[in-house]
Amino acid sequence: MMSRTRLAALVGALVLTTACTPDDDPAASTTSWPTTSTPVATDGLIWASGSTVHLPDGSTIDTGRLAGAYVVAGAGVWFASSEPDELDGNELPELRVATADGVEDLDAHPGIGSLTTSADGRWLAFIDRLEGGAGAAEAVVVDLTTGEEVVRSSEGLLPSETEGADWTDLYEDAPVGMLGVLDGAAYVQGLSSLVTYDLSTGEATSSDLDWEEIRSTDWYASLHRTAPLWNPDRTWQIPAQELGVTPVLESAAGERVATSLPSATGPLGSPDVTGPALEEWSLGGWIDGTTAIGLTPSRDGADADWLHPALITCVVPGGECSVVEGTEEGVNLPADRPFGLPRERSIDPG
Repeated sequence: MMSRTRLAALVGALVLTTACTPDDDPAASTTSWPTTSTPVATDGLIWASGSTVHLPDGSTIDTGRLAGAYVVAGAGVWFASSEPDELDGNELPELRVATADGVEDLDAHPGIGSLTTSADGRWLAFIDRLEGGAGAAEAVVVDLTTGEEVVRSSEGLLPSETEGADWTDLYEDAPVGMLGVLDGAAYVQGLSSLVTYDLSTGEATSSDLDWEEIRSTDWYASLHRTAPLWNPDRTWQIPAQELGVTPVLESAAGERVATSLPSATGPLGSPDVTGPALEEWSLGGWIDGTTAIGLTPSRDGADADWLHPALITCVVPGGECSVVEGTEEGVNLPADRPFGLPRERSIDPG
């Protein structure tokens, strides 16, 4: 296992003042994270099947076990998964990084749903649960171009009284999370506050956790896009989709084209159907100017499985769709890419 030592050193104005320990003792972490001079491709569609993560340039990375919760940036695939009976009590899986050279264990345990990256692949961010995943929470942001842990802070993540705290119960009742990284800032949902980190300095500012106000901000809207979603040259859009209605694509001139998938070879659950039933689907992003990406449920016995969907692409102007080769049995999408594309280029599924 790769060991990482945390050192604290007093520094001047560039130190994390509010982004440190609760007693406001200024400290800068010298923890070194894996980095690379040749980052993996992230500007496109990413998906995983089993332990194989497929990247936009056609290359793959093997995580050595089920990828579980993962994101892709910098040196490779950052993932947290566990084998049956591997964890005790309230522990969480350890964070690992898979690269072309193999897999390394990291001394961190991401909170459920907290792993995220920036669209340019520079920043890795998550909520680290101490004590093997059963302890207190700290926000972590890593600059993958330098390996520097720019932020490690419990700001806003601890109650006023910590002695004897049941951390699992606390965070189940009052969830905390990493809301995203955008334009040089990281946004953290605290127990009762929004904590914003300036990643050029590591400094934090706190404000009330007002969801109405948060949802009205530009940064939140960029990370949680809503329909209509335009293609890059704004000639076609994915309009709002009604539940149970075949998705359509709409041109800038107002022409609406219904999307279509090949018919399944039998009804849902019949033994002669080995792939997805192709009876319903949703659209959520643009791979390029003429190709939209969508999801259709894979098959779990006789049931439709939206948790591990098959991927489809639909082209304009005709609206014809096809299943992405290799995804027929269902895929695992990155934790920060609900349609396999960067959040800034896809619709938030809700």
